[in-house]
Amino acid sequence: MIKEKLFQEKQELIEKKDKVKKTFFEGKKDNRIFALLFVEFIVSIAIALSIYFYLDPEINVISFPLNLVVFGGLMLLLALVFHKTKEFREYRKTN
Repeated sequence: MIKEKLFQEKQELIEKKDKVKKTFFEGKKDNRIFALLFVEFIVSIAIALSIYFYLDPEINVISFPLNLVVFGGLMLLLALVFHKTKEFREYRKTN
């Protein structure tokens, strides 16, 4: 029973590895995938850093009302960049 379960789990792991390899090699054919994944990564990091630098009262160097305006502007810019990747996100959901 335990051996069968271990064998089944190993087979599932091998199938997942094969799926990742297949996706990676398909992605190598289309450079757009890596570029858009990089954009998503940068947007995520930018949101986290913006929250840290503009909303943390111990870290921010801009006075109170202006820090919210700058934060809002950055979020608007990042939302526009994120909106440009809509086609890619829909493609990723289907494949």
